[in-house]
Amino acid sequence: IDSFTKTDNGYNVKGWMVSDQSINKSNAYLILLNDGQEIAKTKVELTDRPDVAKVYPSIYNSQKSGFNGEFKVDPAKANGTLKVIMRFAGDDANHNYSDQYSQDYPTNAGNFDNVHVTASQVTLSGWHASSQAANKPYEWLIVLDNNGQELYRQEITDKGLGRNDVQNVYPYIEGANKSGFQVTMNIPTKMQGHLVRFVHRLTDDKDGNGNFIDLSSNPVLVNLQYNLNANGINRYILNNHINHATITVNHVIPSDTTDVYSETEDGKPNMVVVHETANPNDSIWGEINYEKAHYNNAFVHAFVDGDQIIEISPTDHEAWGAAYPANGRAVQFEQVEVYGANNFARELVNAAYYTAYKMNEYGMVPSLAQANGTGTLWSHHNDTQYIANGKTDHTDPDGYWTNRASRYFGTSYTMKDFFELVKYEYSHL
Repeated sequence: IDSFTKTDNGYNVKGWMVSDQSINKSNAYLILLNDGQEIAKTKVELTDRPDVAKVYPSIYNSQKSGFNGEFKVDPAKANGTLKVIMRFAGDDANHNYSDQYSQDYPTNAGNFDNVHVTASQVTLSGWHASSQAANKPYEWLIVLDNNGQELYRQEITDKGLGRNDVQNVYPYIEGANKSGFQVTMNIPTKMQGHLVRFVHRLTDDKDGNGNFIDLSSNPVLVNLQYNLNANGINRYILNNHINHATITVNHVIPSDTTDVYSETEDGKPNMVVVHETANPNDSIWGEINYEKAHYNNAFVHAFVDGDQIIEISPTDHEAWGAAYPANGRAVQFEQVEVYGANNFARELVNAAYYTAYKMNEYGMVPSLAQANGTGTLWSHHNDTQYIANGKTDHTDPDGYWTNRASRYFGTSYTMKDFFELVKYEYSHL
């Protein structure tokens, strides 16, 4: 396809097609699909294309391979992803044919080119072009939380901005050259610290409902607040610029040991559980080798110490490090017991980074475990307290953190302190 453009009655398609199959399939057709369903067909007469013949001299009739076809299409039927079939056939276009397929041509396209978040406002700009935009004069910005619940909406008045760059890429979408928009919104309190999606809506309703076409942004984290100064160990980490290790992937646990997460609706994890090995004399590889040999009894997804983050099992599958339902919901990792103030601080950073990384990977936002089973950040002790129903009695990592925090820093360290470190790492991904 050399060009695919909008006309008053449908679409014009120009290009070329060659095939040795055309020796006994001499009729050329163009077929337009909308989401895989045929909505138009036209027979074309092939014309001279010496440029094609020069590149494909060995293919039958490459000299006569050009086409210029017109599709007459009801705009209401061209509302999905379009694709053109270039077909050689005999007398019957629907039997004994040879097909070639074009690229996809989406009829609803756009992008949030810029999303700038400050303490109190979000400024957005971008473009939204749709073949269904006719008779939809209103544009709205709608904000959804991570569960799809609406948090805010505002009409966009700075719209119809010139976008010739969009027109060059989407000449088949009417109005693409005036598809730009920009808007500034004040951030309501209920949006602060949340992962949200911004939706640009074209609609026929002045209140933003009615018949509409939507375009969604990627997830955006709005001002996740953290405080590393409230705890002495977190201050030490901040003041000494302690950075995390790189995650090493070494999946020694067979991937078919478990399936996807059995306690979540989409089969993906919705929490992270922090463990501690309770073994004062072992190394990270000693722990990993033990689990490699005994994974049928129990295993976690990863181990951390002061120097390394090693993932030993794919996190798309359950681990057996806690009782159910936690096993069916959580990415789980173990902290190896380490010694020395700096070593312990670096281990906490590695643990927080791995937690934040996995939360981001699966669309979670950091929140502390709650007695009602909600929250994304859990300790094994939280599991025992809130959801295990007597299936486990572990209290880690509380004792380990208390011991090292008192011993090396003369302070305490709790899940609330770790939560601040996780938020810090999450905000810097």
